[in-house]
Amino acid sequence: MKKIALYILSITLCLTACRKDEPVFDQSPDERINKTLNDYQSALVSSPTGWKATVIPGSGGIYHFYFRFNNENRVFMFSDFDTITSKYQKESSYRLKALQQPTLIFDTYSYLHLLSDPDATVNGGAYGSGLISDFEFSLDTLYADSIILTGKMNNTKLRLEKASQQELNEWQNGEWANAVSFTNVTKIKNYFKRLTLSGVEYEIFVDPASRTTTLQWLSGGTIKQFSTAYYFNVGGVVFETPLINGSQIINEFTDVFWNEASQSVNLRSGNSTGIIAGAIKPLKTDVSAPQRWWQTAVNDEAYWESYAGFHVNGVDDAFGINTLGRFYSLIYWPEYDTGNDLFAPAFVNAAGTGLELQYGAAPDTPEFTADGRAVFSLLGLYGSYPASGPAAQTLAKLLIPQGYYFIQTSSTTYDMVSADDAKTWITWNY
Repeated sequence: MKKIALYILSITLCLTACRKDEPVFDQSPDERINKTLNDYQSALVSSPTGWKATVIPGSGGIYHFYFRFNNENRVFMFSDFDTITSKYQKESSYRLKALQQPTLIFDTYSYLHLLSDPDATVNGGAYGSGLISDFEFSLDTLYADSIILTGKMNNTKLRLEKASQQELNEWQNGEWANAVSFTNVTKIKNYFKRLTLSGVEYEIFVDPASRTTTLQWLSGGTIKQFSTAYYFNVGGVVFETPLINGSQIINEFTDVFWNEASQSVNLRSGNSTGIIAGAIKPLKTDVSAPQRWWQTAVNDEAYWESYAGFHVNGVDDAFGINTLGRFYSLIYWPEYDTGNDLFAPAFVNAAGTGLELQYGAAPDTPEFTADGRAVFSLLGLYGSYPASGPAAQTLAKLLIPQGYYFIQTSSTTYDMVSADDAKTWITWNY
Protein backbone atom coordinates (compact mmCIF):
# COMPACT_ATOMS: atom_id res chain seq x y z
CA MET A 1 0.00 0.00 0.00
CA LYS A 2 2.83 2.37 0.85
CA LYS A 3 4.44 1.67 -2.53
CA ILE A 4 1.19 2.48 -4.33
CA ALA A 5 0.86 5.76 -2.40
CA LEU A 6 4.41 6.77 -3.21
CA TYR A 7 3.88 5.90 -6.86
CA ILE A 8 0.73 8.02 -7.06
CA LEU A 9 2.51 10.92 -5.30
CA SER A 10 5.45 10.78 -7.74
CA ILE A 11 3.06 10.87 -10.72
CA THR A 12 1.27 13.85 -9.21
CA LEU A 13 4.53 15.74 -8.67
CA CYS A 14 5.70 14.96 -12.17
CA LEU A 15 2.46 16.17 -13.72
CA THR A 16 2.61 19.31 -11.60
CA ALA A 17 6.22 20.02 -12.59
CA CYS A 18 5.45 19.53 -16.25
CA ARG A 19 2.90 22.34 -16.46
CA LYS A 20 5.27 24.68 -18.34
CA ASP A 21 2.53 26.89 -19.61
CA GLU A 22 1.73 28.12 -16.10
CA PRO A 23 3.58 31.51 -15.50
CA VAL A 24 5.81 31.88 -12.46
CA PHE A 25 5.45 35.70 -12.42
CA ASP A 26 2.41 37.85 -13.02
CA GLN A 27 4.40 40.01 -15.49
CA SER A 28 6.73 39.39 -18.41
CA PRO A 29 10.48 40.11 -18.02
CA ASP A 30 10.10 43.33 -20.03
CA GLU A 31 7.21 44.45 -17.87
CA ARG A 32 9.15 43.70 -14.70
CA ILE A 33 12.27 45.62 -15.80
CA ASN A 34 10.16 48.55 -17.00
CA LYS A 35 8.42 48.67 -13.64
CA THR A 36 11.78 48.67 -11.86
CA LEU A 37 13.07 51.49 -14.06
CA ASN A 38 9.87 53.45 -13.44
CA ASP A 39 10.27 52.93 -9.70
CA TYR A 40 13.82 54.31 -9.80
CA GLN A 41 12.78 57.19 -12.05
CA SER A 42 10.02 58.11 -9.62
CA ALA A 43 12.45 57.90 -6.74
CA LEU A 44 15.08 60.08 -8.42
CA VAL A 45 12.62 62.93 -9.05
CA SER A 46 10.76 62.47 -5.76
CA SER A 47 13.05 64.77 -3.76
CA PRO A 48 12.28 68.41 -4.66
CA THR A 49 15.40 69.54 -2.83
CA GLY A 50 17.57 66.94 -4.51
CA TRP A 51 20.07 64.46 -3.18
CA LYS A 52 23.33 64.73 -1.30
CA ALA A 53 25.84 62.20 -2.53
CA THR A 54 29.16 60.68 -1.53
CA VAL A 55 31.60 59.23 -4.06
CA ILE A 56 34.73 57.23 -3.12
CA PRO A 57 36.89 56.70 -6.26
CA GLY A 58 39.43 53.93 -6.57
CA SER A 59 42.34 56.33 -6.06
CA GLY A 60 41.07 57.20 -2.57
CA GLY A 61 39.57 60.32 -1.09
CA ILE A 62 35.97 61.25 -0.34
CA TYR A 63 34.06 63.52 -2.72
CA HIS A 64 30.70 65.10 -2.04
CA PHE A 65 28.10 65.94 -4.67
CA TYR A 66 24.63 67.39 -4.87
CA PHE A 67 22.21 66.11 -7.54
CA ARG A 68 18.69 67.15 -8.51
CA PHE A 69 16.97 65.07 -11.20
CA ASN A 70 13.89 65.92 -13.25
CA ASN A 71 11.61 63.97 -15.57
CA GLU A 72 13.19 65.51 -18.67
CA ASN A 73 16.37 63.52 -18.07
CA ARG A 74 18.23 66.57 -16.82
CA VAL A 75 20.39 66.58 -13.70
CA PHE A 76 21.65 69.66 -11.84
CA MET A 77 24.73 69.30 -9.67
CA PHE A 78 27.36 70.80 -7.42
CA SER A 79 30.56 69.09 -6.28
CA ASP A 80 33.38 69.69 -3.82
CA PHE A 81 35.88 68.68 -6.53
CA ASP A 82 37.24 72.25 -6.67
CA THR A 83 36.33 75.89 -6.11
CA ILE A 84 34.47 76.14 -9.44
CA THR A 85 32.32 73.02 -9.10
CA SER A 86 31.40 73.90 -5.52
CA LYS A 87 30.25 77.40 -6.48
CA TYR A 88 28.50 77.06 -9.85
CA GLN A 89 25.66 74.64 -10.52
CA LYS A 90 26.03 72.58 -13.68
CA GLU A 91 23.27 71.07 -15.79
CA SER A 92 23.81 67.91 -17.81
CA SER A 93 21.80 64.84 -18.85
CA TYR A 94 21.18 61.40 -17.46
CA ARG A 95 19.21 58.30 -18.43
CA LEU A 96 18.04 55.09 -16.87
CA LYS A 97 18.69 51.98 -18.93
CA ALA A 98 18.09 48.26 -18.57
CA LEU A 99 21.46 46.60 -19.03
CA GLN A 100 22.07 43.41 -17.06
CA GLN A 101 20.44 45.36 -14.23
CA PRO A 102 18.91 48.83 -13.95
CA THR A 103 21.63 51.38 -14.64
CA LEU A 104 21.90 55.13 -14.05
CA ILE A 105 24.07 56.72 -16.75
CA PHE A 106 25.38 60.30 -16.60
CA ASP A 107 25.66 60.52 -20.37
CA THR A 108 27.05 64.02 -20.97
CA TYR A 109 30.23 65.44 -19.46
CA SER A 110 29.56 66.69 -15.96
CA TYR A 111 31.28 67.36 -12.66
CA LEU A 112 31.08 63.62 -11.99
CA HIS A 113 33.16 62.93 -15.12
CA LEU A 114 36.02 65.05 -13.76
CA LEU A 115 36.95 62.20 -11.44
CA SER A 116 37.28 59.66 -14.24
CA ASP A 117 38.75 61.92 -16.92
CA PRO A 118 41.78 60.07 -18.36
CA ASP A 119 43.69 63.34 -18.77
CA ALA A 120 45.72 63.59 -15.57
CA THR A 121 45.97 67.37 -15.91
CA VAL A 122 42.23 67.54 -15.18
CA ASN A 123 42.20 65.73 -11.85
CA GLY A 124 45.80 65.01 -10.87
CA GLY A 125 45.30 61.27 -11.25
CA ALA A 126 47.01 58.81 -13.58
CA TYR A 127 47.08 59.26 -17.34
CA GLY A 128 44.57 56.90 -18.90
CA SER A 129 42.52 56.31 -15.76
CA GLY A 130 42.21 59.58 -13.83
CA LEU A 131 41.06 58.94 -10.27
CA ILE A 132 39.58 55.53 -11.18
CA SER A 133 35.94 56.49 -10.90
CA ASP A 134 32.68 55.88 -12.81
CA PHE A 135 29.79 57.67 -14.50
CA GLU A 136 27.63 54.59 -15.15
CA PHE A 137 26.16 53.00 -12.03
CA SER A 138 24.16 49.87 -11.29
CA LEU A 139 21.16 50.66 -9.10
CA ASP A 140 21.62 48.22 -6.24
CA THR A 141 19.14 49.09 -3.51
CA LEU A 142 16.27 51.54 -3.25
CA TYR A 143 15.25 52.73 0.22
CA ALA A 144 12.66 55.30 1.27
CA ASP A 145 15.22 58.11 1.58
CA SER A 146 18.39 56.76 -0.07
CA ILE A 147 19.69 54.87 -3.09
CA ILE A 148 22.82 52.68 -3.18
CA LEU A 149 24.72 52.41 -6.47
CA THR A 150 27.93 50.75 -7.71
CA GLY A 151 30.08 51.83 -10.66
CA LYS A 152 29.91 49.54 -13.69
CA MET A 153 33.62 49.65 -14.53
CA ASN A 154 35.55 50.52 -11.37
CA ASN A 155 33.03 49.56 -8.66
CA THR A 156 32.93 53.13 -7.39
CA LYS A 157 30.59 53.46 -4.44
CA LEU A 158 27.88 56.11 -4.79
CA ARG A 159 25.26 56.76 -2.13
CA LEU A 160 22.37 59.17 -2.62
CA GLU A 161 20.47 60.55 0.36
CA LYS A 162 17.59 62.96 0.18
CA ALA A 163 18.78 66.50 0.86
CA SER A 164 17.01 69.00 3.07
CA GLN A 165 16.29 72.57 2.03
CA GLN A 166 19.08 73.74 4.33
CA GLU A 167 21.56 71.37 2.68
CA LEU A 168 20.58 72.70 -0.73
CA ASN A 169 20.95 76.26 0.54
CA GLU A 170 24.47 75.50 1.77
CA TRP A 171 25.54 74.75 -1.81
CA GLN A 172 23.61 77.64 -3.34
CA ASN A 173 24.82 80.17 -0.78
CA GLY A 174 28.49 79.32 -1.30
CA GLU A 175 29.18 77.70 2.07
CA TRP A 176 30.68 74.63 0.42
CA ALA A 177 32.70 76.85 -1.91
CA ASN A 178 34.20 78.61 1.13
CA ALA A 179 35.28 75.26 2.59
CA VAL A 180 36.77 74.06 -0.70
CA SER A 181 38.78 77.30 -1.01
CA PHE A 182 41.30 75.51 1.23
CA THR A 183 42.67 73.93 -1.98
CA ASN A 184 43.82 77.40 -3.05
CA VAL A 185 46.85 76.62 -0.93
CA THR A 186 48.20 75.14 -4.17
CA LYS A 187 47.87 78.56 -5.83
CA ILE A 188 50.42 80.08 -3.47
CA LYS A 189 53.37 80.62 -5.79
CA ASN A 190 56.07 79.83 -3.26
CA TYR A 191 57.32 76.27 -3.10
CA PHE A 192 57.21 76.51 0.71
CA LYS A 193 53.77 76.99 2.26
CA ARG A 194 53.81 77.96 5.93
CA LEU A 195 50.92 77.50 8.37
CA THR A 196 51.19 79.66 11.50
CA LEU A 197 48.79 78.59 14.25
CA SER A 198 48.97 79.72 17.90
CA GLY A 199 52.60 80.69 17.45
CA VAL A 200 53.62 77.31 15.98
CA GLU A 201 54.92 77.17 12.41
CA TYR A 202 54.16 74.22 10.17
CA GLU A 203 55.33 73.47 6.66
CA ILE A 204 52.17 72.31 4.89
CA PHE A 205 51.84 70.28 1.70
CA VAL A 206 48.41 69.66 0.17
CA ASP A 207 47.63 67.11 -2.56
CA PRO A 208 44.07 67.78 -3.80
CA ALA A 209 44.07 64.71 -6.07
CA SER A 210 44.60 62.19 -3.26
CA ARG A 211 43.05 64.50 -0.66
CA THR A 212 45.99 64.16 1.66
CA THR A 213 47.97 66.75 3.56
CA THR A 214 51.39 66.60 5.22
CA LEU A 215 52.58 68.93 7.97
CA GLN A 216 56.12 69.32 9.30
CA TRP A 217 57.27 71.23 12.35
CA LEU A 218 60.38 71.69 14.47
CA SER A 219 60.63 70.00 17.84
CA GLY A 220 63.88 70.41 19.71
CA GLY A 221 65.64 71.26 16.46
CA THR A 222 64.34 68.08 14.76
CA ILE A 223 61.77 68.02 11.97
CA LYS A 224 58.62 66.10 12.85
CA GLN A 225 56.22 64.99 10.13
CA PHE A 226 52.53 64.06 10.06
CA SER A 227 50.31 63.02 7.13
CA THR A 228 46.59 62.37 6.94
CA ALA A 229 43.75 62.10 4.47
CA TYR A 230 41.22 64.91 4.63
CA TYR A 231 37.74 65.57 3.34
CA PHE A 232 35.41 68.55 3.17
CA ASN A 233 32.20 69.25 4.97
CA VAL A 234 30.13 72.39 4.81
CA GLY A 235 32.12 73.85 7.71
CA GLY A 236 35.59 73.36 6.29
CA VAL A 237 38.29 70.67 6.22
CA VAL A 238 38.23 67.54 8.37
CA PHE A 239 41.36 65.48 9.12
CA GLU A 240 40.67 61.73 9.13
CA THR A 241 43.42 61.45 11.76
CA PRO A 242 44.06 64.39 14.11
CA LEU A 243 47.52 65.93 14.44
CA ILE A 244 48.72 66.01 18.04
CA ASN A 245 51.65 68.31 18.82
CA GLY A 246 51.92 68.58 22.59
CA SER A 247 48.84 70.44 23.75
CA GLN A 248 47.93 71.47 20.22
CA ILE A 249 45.43 69.18 18.49
CA ILE A 250 44.42 69.85 14.88
CA ASN A 251 41.49 67.81 13.60
CA GLU A 252 39.82 70.34 11.33
CA PHE A 253 40.06 73.77 9.75
CA THR A 254 36.97 75.97 9.82
CA ASP A 255 36.14 79.52 8.67
CA VAL A 256 38.38 78.98 5.65
CA PHE A 257 38.93 82.08 3.49
CA TRP A 258 41.19 82.52 0.47
CA ASN A 259 42.72 86.01 0.22
CA GLU A 260 43.57 86.49 -3.43
CA ALA A 261 45.37 89.79 -2.88
CA SER A 262 47.79 88.42 -0.28
CA GLN A 263 47.90 84.88 -1.72
CA SER A 264 47.09 83.39 1.65
CA VAL A 265 44.48 81.21 3.35
CA ASN A 266 42.92 82.34 6.62
CA LEU A 267 41.37 79.67 8.82
CA ARG A 268 40.50 78.60 12.32
CA SER A 269 41.37 75.46 14.27
CA GLY A 270 39.37 75.15 17.46
CA ASN A 271 39.62 78.54 19.17
CA SER A 272 42.79 79.57 17.33
CA THR A 273 43.04 81.56 14.13
CA GLY A 274 45.76 80.76 11.63
CA ILE A 275 47.10 81.67 8.22
CA ILE A 276 48.80 79.76 5.42
CA ALA A 277 51.17 81.91 3.34
CA GLY A 278 54.23 81.52 1.18
CA ALA A 279 57.73 81.30 2.65
CA ILE A 280 61.09 81.85 0.96
CA LYS A 281 63.11 79.12 2.66
CA PRO A 282 62.55 75.75 4.32
CA LEU A 283 61.49 75.47 7.93
CA LYS A 284 64.82 73.71 8.43
CA THR A 285 67.40 73.62 5.64
CA ASP A 286 68.98 70.29 4.77
CA VAL A 287 72.45 71.80 4.41
CA SER A 288 74.00 68.62 3.00
CA ALA A 289 71.32 68.02 0.35
CA PRO A 290 72.93 70.01 -2.53
CA GLN A 291 76.27 68.23 -2.29
CA ARG A 292 74.54 64.88 -1.68
CA TRP A 293 72.55 65.37 -4.89
CA TRP A 294 75.69 66.23 -6.87
CA GLN A 295 77.86 63.49 -5.37
CA THR A 296 75.30 60.75 -5.99
CA ALA A 297 75.66 61.16 -9.75
CA VAL A 298 79.46 61.52 -9.52
CA ASN A 299 79.74 58.24 -7.65
CA ASP A 300 77.70 56.44 -10.30
CA GLU A 301 79.14 58.35 -13.28
CA ALA A 302 75.55 59.18 -14.13
CA TYR A 303 73.29 62.22 -14.52
CA TRP A 304 70.02 63.71 -13.31
CA GLU A 305 67.00 64.33 -15.58
CA SER A 306 64.07 66.75 -15.55
CA TYR A 307 61.18 66.22 -17.93
CA ALA A 308 59.15 69.30 -17.05
CA GLY A 309 61.69 72.13 -16.99
CA PHE A 310 61.45 75.05 -14.56
CA HIS A 311 58.24 75.94 -12.76
CA VAL A 312 58.21 79.75 -12.36
CA ASN A 313 55.61 81.97 -10.64
CA GLY A 314 52.87 79.37 -10.81
CA VAL A 315 53.57 78.28 -14.39
CA ASP A 316 54.74 74.75 -15.23
CA ASP A 317 57.48 74.58 -17.87
CA ALA A 318 57.55 78.37 -17.80
CA PHE A 319 60.12 78.66 -20.60
CA GLY A 320 58.54 76.06 -22.87
CA ILE A 321 61.47 73.67 -22.97
CA ASN A 322 59.05 70.93 -24.04
CA THR A 323 58.20 72.89 -27.18
CA LEU A 324 61.64 72.18 -28.64
CA GLY A 325 61.40 69.63 -31.43
CA ARG A 326 62.09 66.05 -30.27
CA PHE A 327 62.89 67.27 -26.75
CA TYR A 328 63.18 64.42 -24.24
CA SER A 329 64.59 65.86 -21.00
CA LEU A 330 66.97 68.29 -19.39
CA ILE A 331 70.06 66.67 -17.98
CA TYR A 332 72.57 67.72 -15.35
CA TRP A 333 75.74 65.62 -15.46
CA PRO A 334 78.26 66.28 -12.65
CA GLU A 335 81.92 65.93 -13.70
CA TYR A 336 81.00 65.35 -17.31
CA ASP A 337 84.51 66.47 -18.20
CA THR A 338 87.48 67.11 -15.99
CA GLY A 339 86.75 70.33 -14.13
CA ASN A 340 83.23 70.95 -15.36
CA ASP A 341 79.66 69.63 -15.33
CA LEU A 342 77.14 69.44 -18.20
CA PHE A 343 73.71 71.09 -18.37
CA ALA A 344 71.83 70.46 -21.61
CA PRO A 345 68.57 69.47 -23.26
CA ALA A 346 68.59 65.90 -24.57
CA PHE A 347 66.71 65.10 -27.77
CA VAL A 348 65.38 61.94 -29.37
CA ASN A 349 67.51 61.27 -32.44
CA ALA A 350 66.03 61.42 -35.94
CA ALA A 351 65.74 57.66 -36.15
CA GLY A 352 63.82 57.56 -32.86
CA THR A 353 66.22 54.95 -31.50
CA GLY A 354 68.07 56.89 -28.81
CA LEU A 355 69.04 60.26 -27.36
CA GLU A 356 71.47 62.86 -28.60
CA LEU A 357 72.97 66.14 -27.40
CA GLN A 358 72.93 68.96 -29.93
CA TYR A 359 74.51 71.56 -27.65
CA GLY A 360 75.14 72.12 -23.96
CA ALA A 361 76.47 74.35 -21.21
CA ALA A 362 79.51 73.66 -19.05
CA PRO A 363 78.89 74.83 -15.47
CA ASP A 364 81.69 74.84 -12.93
CA THR A 365 81.38 72.51 -9.94
CA PRO A 366 78.67 74.21 -7.85
CA GLU A 367 79.59 76.28 -4.82
CA PHE A 368 78.07 74.54 -1.82
CA THR A 369 77.37 77.21 0.79
CA ALA A 370 77.37 76.75 4.54
CA ASP A 371 73.65 77.63 4.72
CA GLY A 372 72.67 74.79 2.37
CA ARG A 373 72.57 76.27 -1.13
CA ALA A 374 74.16 75.28 -4.43
CA VAL A 375 75.28 78.22 -6.58
CA PHE A 376 75.99 77.52 -10.25
CA SER A 377 78.39 79.45 -12.51
CA LEU A 378 79.26 78.99 -16.18
CA LEU A 379 82.68 78.05 -17.57
CA GLY A 380 81.73 77.72 -21.23
CA LEU A 381 79.47 76.16 -23.86
CA TYR A 382 79.38 73.05 -25.99
CA GLY A 383 78.35 73.58 -29.63
CA SER A 384 76.08 76.38 -30.80
CA TYR A 385 74.06 77.01 -27.68
CA PRO A 386 71.02 79.22 -28.49
CA ALA A 387 71.29 82.85 -27.42
CA SER A 388 67.50 83.14 -26.95
CA GLY A 389 64.45 80.97 -26.58
CA PRO A 390 63.59 78.14 -24.15
CA ALA A 391 67.11 76.68 -23.81
CA ALA A 392 68.71 80.08 -23.23
CA GLN A 393 66.10 81.10 -20.65
CA THR A 394 66.47 77.78 -18.87
CA LEU A 395 70.25 78.16 -18.63
CA ALA A 396 69.92 81.73 -17.36
CA LYS A 397 67.57 80.54 -14.60
CA LEU A 398 70.07 77.87 -13.50
CA LEU A 399 72.72 80.58 -13.07
CA ILE A 400 70.84 82.94 -10.73
CA PRO A 401 73.34 84.33 -8.18
CA GLN A 402 71.24 83.36 -5.13
CA GLY A 403 71.48 79.66 -5.99
CA TYR A 404 69.15 76.89 -4.94
CA TYR A 405 68.00 74.86 -1.94
CA PHE A 406 67.61 71.12 -2.49
CA ILE A 407 64.66 69.18 -1.06
CA GLN A 408 65.02 65.41 -1.24
CA THR A 409 61.54 64.06 -1.94
CA SER A 410 62.46 60.38 -2.38
CA SER A 411 65.50 58.16 -2.80
CA THR A 412 65.64 59.10 -6.50
CA THR A 413 64.14 62.61 -6.69
CA TYR A 414 65.09 66.10 -5.55
CA ASP A 415 63.34 69.44 -5.93
CA MET A 416 65.77 72.31 -6.59
CA VAL A 417 64.16 75.50 -5.25
CA SER A 418 65.27 79.07 -5.90
CA ALA A 419 66.84 80.73 -2.87
CA ASP A 420 65.79 84.07 -4.35
CA ASP A 421 62.04 83.91 -3.66
CA ALA A 422 61.18 80.16 -3.69
CA LYS A 423 58.86 80.79 -6.66
CA THR A 424 61.08 78.88 -9.07
CA TRP A 425 61.89 75.18 -8.90
CA ILE A 426 62.73 72.13 -10.96
CA THR A 427 62.42 68.43 -10.15
CA TRP A 428 65.40 66.15 -10.80
CA ASN A 429 64.89 62.41 -11.36
CA TYR A 430 67.62 59.80 -11.13
